[in-house]
Amino acid sequence: MAPRRPTPLVRAGRWARRAAFLVHRWLGIGIGLLLAVWALSGLVMMYVAFPETTTQERLAGLAPLDARECCVDVAARLGSGPIDAASVEMLAGRPVLRLTDAAGPALIDLATGATPQIDVPMARAIAATHISHTTGTEPGITVEPITRDQWTVYGQFRRHQPLYRAQVADEAGTTLYVSGLTGEVVQDTTRHERFWNWLGSVPHWLYFTALREIQPLWYNLVVYASVLGIFLTGTGLYIGLRQYGRGRSRTPYRGLNAWHHWTGLVFGIFTLTWVASGLLSMQPWGLLESEGPAAERAALQGRPMTGTDAAALVAALPSAGDRPTVNLQLAVQQGQPLALAADAHGATWRATLPTLALRPLDNTALAQLGAIARPGVPIASQGLIRTGDAYHYAHKTDAVLPAWRVIYADAEATRLYFDPRTGEGIRKVDAAARSYRWLFNGFHRLDFTGLLRTRPLWDIVTLPLMLGVSLLCVIGCWLGWRRVMRPRRRSRPA
Repeated sequence: MAPRRPTPLVRAGRWARRAAFLVHRWLGIGIGLLLAVWALSGLVMMYVAFPETTTQERLAGLAPLDARECCVDVAARLGSGPIDAASVEMLAGRPVLRLTDAAGPALIDLATGATPQIDVPMARAIAATHISHTTGTEPGITVEPITRDQWTVYGQFRRHQPLYRAQVADEAGTTLYVSGLTGEVVQDTTRHERFWNWLGSVPHWLYFTALREIQPLWYNLVVYASVLGIFLTGTGLYIGLRQYGRGRSRTPYRGLNAWHHWTGLVFGIFTLTWVASGLLSMQPWGLLESEGPAAERAALQGRPMTGTDAAALVAALPSAGDRPTVNLQLAVQQGQPLALAADAHGATWRATLPTLALRPLDNTALAQLGAIARPGVPIASQGLIRTGDAYHYAHKTDAVLPAWRVIYADAEATRLYFDPRTGEGIRKVDAAARSYRWLFNGFHRLDFTGLLRTRPLWDIVTLPLMLGVSLLCVIGCWLGWRRVMRPRRRSRPA
């Protein structure tokens, strides 16, 4: 009796199973090494972040405002047109106005009205002031102009070019980066950060300078490598489950192949969620892109910021008096120009212009911010939070706390967070931002229900998972490499 021919459905199933094995094998050879690098570098990133100069660090390096050589009349130069931002600080012993408008950043010496030239000597003086105020020491400093390097490859640094790299002869091996346009210290690194980031963030994000500066190439490489990684881990999970139970030891494999099978069964789902959430961090094809707070910010201001407001900020500088102020920043709230002052320790306060009289916000004023930011949208709840919640909390960098939180009764349950010291908005969480928080932060960092903020519990949970995923990827990479090299060994002459 002739054997029955398999049905089309059976043939399709066989083809799909064979395709899954082939896809997993050859994708493993192609990008298995990349997944192994991502896993191992992720272990480092748990404890060492990419270098970043925070607002607190930058303020700590500033000298107190000194109005003895201030101020020339800048009203005519500034005009009355719209601007984006303005602030007053000291620069190499002199008060300066930093201004940003449609033409980009600008710098004005308030003692002379001229534009200071940021060159090597000036950059050295700026770096020396920063180190002196942050460490109390005066080590030697070597300065060189650069366009970019490994630690200034972010797009945000391009508007500050040329940059001046100031290498400090201190124990930490500090390097500062000074903006060639505004004279600000825009980045700082230490020897410790540089070493560990070569093993952590740089390979994890593929942040190699030559690649990262070609934005479209870098972006597409990360996105489509992640897509292939999802196919690799997805087919691996299918194969692992299909092969489970075959053989005396519940696996038909031996040696490293058995190890790969077992680690895949235990850690494969975590590998899949980490690769998929890493893909979502790139927000590919517009996924999880939030509208941002531009509309709310404009409503809170009431009108655009102008050069006239910046002139009022300059006129207020002599009123700073003996207060330990290092920065005066211009703000417009409900149509009124204000100064947001800060000291070297990060303390911030709200003041009127041009007198700089303190003007703190009480709960009644804070309660009006939500309605002003989104007029006509009903508010479900609002109030002061003193500890972080699911969407506003500290992780490696500080969060503004206490904060004034407004939750709206709209379809997206939108949240706004305000700094109660200044009345400025600090965070918006809409539906897209909420999804991003859970799908990326949750699955990529295991940031669920405060777990990330409960140390060492988070380490106890995360480290074994990361080590298991790393072992799975490294074994898979080695098996793929061995598969590639096997024909070569066979073809060698006896």
